[in-house]
Amino acid sequence: MKISIVLLPMLLTAAVLGYLYFQGGSPDDLHSIRVSGNIEVTDAEVSFKIPGRVDKRYVDEGELIEKGDIVAILGSSDLEDEVAIRQAELQLVQADLAELTAGSRPEEISAAEANMKATKADKEHKERDFHKAEELFRKKVVSDEAYTHAEGDYEVALNRLREAEEKLKLVKLGPRKETIEQARARVRQAIGSLKLARTRLGYAKLFSPLSGIVLSKNVEPGEYVAPGTPVVTVGALENVWLRAYINETDLGRVKVGQQVNVLTDTYPDKIYKGHISFISPQAEFTPKTVQTVKQRVKLVYRIKVEIPNPNRELKPGMPADADILMDQIQGDK
Repeated sequence: MKISIVLLPMLLTAAVLGYLYFQGGSPDDLHSIRVSGNIEVTDAEVSFKIPGRVDKRYVDEGELIEKGDIVAILGSSDLEDEVAIRQAELQLVQADLAELTAGSRPEEISAAEANMKATKADKEHKERDFHKAEELFRKKVVSDEAYTHAEGDYEVALNRLREAEEKLKLVKLGPRKETIEQARARVRQAIGSLKLARTRLGYAKLFSPLSGIVLSKNVEPGEYVAPGTPVVTVGALENVWLRAYINETDLGRVKVGQQVNVLTDTYPDKIYKGHISFISPQAEFTPKTVQTVKQRVKLVYRIKVEIPNPNRELKPGMPADADILMDQIQGDK
């Protein structure tokens, strides 16, 4: 009986080792799964929002770039002229508004008063002449033509006096409220036009939306580009990921969140910590570029291992091996 108790664990261990041997594995397979793949990054195509001719490109393939760094600029002389025109228009309507809100100047009031006095004196003179002509006409001393002429001069002088009195009244009252509001509306419109022109001028400079590495340059200086045409493609390096494949027989042992140790030939003594962020629900045939330990297994599942890369040591396309830890989930201590 004691012999059976001693032999039982040994027999179980031998059975497990034998199973792993015939499966092409090793005892380490109980604690981890080794996969291989290549480092990939999330990339962004950087493009202008407006059309134009590229004046200069500041970055090249393989260069590291920070978020906010300038990538390229467009020829902007036309845009600069547009800003200057809109600025002048704004100054003009602002001056008009300032004049209206300030009201009538003393000089304008004085001029209107002087004009009213002059037209009043002229009206009184023409009125006397008319009454005199009227009296002489009744006495048949002057002709119909002379009378009609005196009457016309008097009516003209009277109308001029009324106009002068109305003008003096308006000058003293100042601009109408509606006129001032219309001037304010023109100022607001000019401000909007200037803002739009400045925004378009700002679009002539292209900045990187993320930190990373320039994966490709797609446009050369001198080329005309439409809005949305990729100038460069930038890959983010702060967080990279490993594309790898697991065998169908290992699918049940792998789950999202499992911790992964990643190793590279470039830095053989350094282990990068990552975790599984995606497991494809669709099986596929083993890619030609991937060699699996268990060659007889035809179907594999694509997985994605996210890896923090604060030092930017991991680069796109870099080959890497990864050990998926069976007993560790992201967040475990």
